Amino acid sequence: MSTPLPFWPVLAAALGLLLPWGAAFVASDERDAAWPGLMALAATLLALLGMAATGFALAFGGVGIPIDHPDLTALVWEWTPLRQGELAWWGVAGWMGFGMNGAQTPLAAWLFLAALPGVAAAAALTLIPLWRRLSPLAGVIMAGLTAFALAPLAINWTQAGGWLMHLGQSVGAGEGFIDAGGAALFLLPGGVALAALFLPHRPEEARDDLWAALGAGLFLAGGAAWLIASPLQLWTPLTPLQVALNALLAAAAGGLIGLAYGWGIGREPSAAWTARSAVAGFIASLAPIQLLDPMQAMLVGAVAAWMYILAAYLIRDVLGREDAGDVFSAFGLPALWGALAAGFFAPAPGQLRAQLIGGVSILLLGFLAAFLLQLPLALVQARRGRRSPEPATAPPRMEEME
Repeated sequence: MSTPLPFWPVLAAALGLLLPWGAAFVASDERDAAWPGLMALAATLLALLGMAATGFALAFGGVGIPIDHPDLTALVWEWTPLRQGELAWWGVAGWMGFGMNGAQTPLAAWLFLAALPGVAAAAALTLIPLWRRLSPLAGVIMAGLTAFALAPLAINWTQAGGWLMHLGQSVGAGEGFIDAGGAALFLLPGGVALAALFLPHRPEEARDDLWAALGAGLFLAGGAAWLIASPLQLWTPLTPLQVALNALLAAAAGGLIGLAYGWGIGREPSAAWTARSAVAGFIASLAPIQLLDPMQAMLVGAVAAWMYILAAYLIRDVLGREDAGDVFSAFGLPALWGALAAGFFAPAPGQLRAQLIGGVSILLLGFLAAFLLQLPLALVQARRGRRSPEPATAPPRMEEME
């Protein structure tokens, strides 16, 4: 008999859809004034379609193997190129539930709804670097690839029975990769933004904008709801409310550091520094969230804010590049720091090794996908630029001739 779907997690999952809107606004400034809402809406629609068509299967098609539940008995096919013993330690992708076929149970629907905000946020953040560096079409293609395949694979590898979860058994690395809160979904856009740094581009003057402050509020509200909504938290030591509280405390510590820094260098408060530092703190807490007490969460968030500030300075002022929307420095880098922090706080020997393998693997997944996508698009764009005829000189006006 299927388990009835609880009401409050469903409501939390709906509120979690604020997450991609917050991400799009935080990563935008006044140059993008007309676009953040469209970016967020496009990413959400792509996430809905992508998860229903292929994403749910790739993410949760084998979740019934590590989680014994009557509603998940159909989701027991995890594709793997290599097996050892009785466990598929090298699971790469789920392989049941394409088109939501065979996944029409309350818990499966809960998994879908709870994962949707994170996938939509990842799609929005992978869209922004290529949208700004190449074209809106390039950004939408990258977001679609994220929603249909990359984000679901990251969920599978880190939370639903994939190979990173089994690094303890396969290579003796601690207890396997720990990512209770879904930090992998922010490592992906970090890799995409890192790849976009290789595109030719001249950095423009940094601009502050109140969109970032609005975006941070939406991001924190949606992020807290997203964490509360996750049914995967039922199998971790902390309750969903404890998880959400720790993440918000980490955001508070990071945001206050950004507020002080922006105020110090600009002699007035900065919405962008404050908002992105708060988001960096929140994201950094996700991977180790089940291991942290409130004070440790604030420490992790504070370190993430300083890492974001330092990375933004190095990329812009030292390397002379522009990290579009600070997607790498404010989202990807804090996610990587949080993954490594789990290795510091976990008691198992070798846990830091597992966290390093997992964090770098997801970052590389986003980097390689974006690099392989942007290379041909950049070449086509460059060729079109060379072929475009120079505009004809306008004839002189009559008054100039006189």
